[in-house]
Amino acid sequence: MMRSGARGGEEEEDRKPVIKPGVHVTIKVQDTEGRTVERTVRRSTQKLQVVMDAYYASVPDVTYGTGRFLYDGGRLSAGQTPAELEMEEGDEIDFFTEMLGGG
Repeated sequence: MMRSGARGGEEEEDRKPVIKPGVHVTIKVQDTEGRTVERTVRRSTQKLQVVMDAYYASVPDVTYGTGRFLYDGGRLSAGQTPAELEMEEGDEIDFFTEMLGGG
């Protein structure tokens, strides 16, 4: 019995997502250490949680949930979409690590 590596006799192709201007937007996350992480998301249907998760996955020395994401001076919620915030291609989100202290 011979097995083909492709399904149905067709060759498998490397499938890359199609990025459509206006539908998708690339957002950058910049932190205080100068690290930058970029992620392309759908403007109106993908939540910013995807961008936040991408940042935490790309920066291993930052523990998940230990900082704040800010856009135009306001704190972001993971449930917001880029369309709600009227984000455009190349807009930047700032990440600040929480500081605990006081006396």
